[in-house]
Amino acid sequence: MTRLEWIQSTGYSIAALVAIFTIFSYFYTQKKQRALDIVKFSLDQHRRLFDDEGLFEILNLIDGSEAEQSTLADPSMGNKKRKLITFFEEMVLLVRAGYMSEDFALYMFGYYALQARHNTHFMSGISTDYSDFGIFFDFADRYSERQGVIEVKKVSITP
Repeated sequence: MTRLEWIQSTGYSIAALVAIFTIFSYFYTQKKQRALDIVKFSLDQHRRLFDDEGLFEILNLIDGSEAEQSTLADPSMGNKKRKLITFFEEMVLLVRAGYMSEDFALYMFGYYALQARHNTHFMSGISTDYSDFGIFFDFADRYSERQGVIEVKKVSITP
């Protein structure tokens, strides 16, 4: 091999290494960006629960005194209660789709799902038929099963 051929071969090798590094960097960056997007999305869901006035009102009533909780039985609260149930069902569907970990969903939202599920005032006027709100019931039941077992220090947003 002549000196010119050696230089040419070295140039091709360097170009190939740069190309490989560039491709690796691109995929690594995309993976990190996807993880960051999932974190942002998951935290936005948590904020949504507390920023939405209707949902926040229901959460406060669920945690309130017995007299405050009785307000949940009012027929005017029906849409707000169904909106909260739908929120919990959306979290389950996000877990199933791999957008957030089950532990994260249970840790962040399970308490309120369980409180709602077993609150007679909240459940009044709400169908208890599994075919209507089965995903919600499963979520609350799953939190009940896992309560005390979830390792808080190991909870991660991403699956």
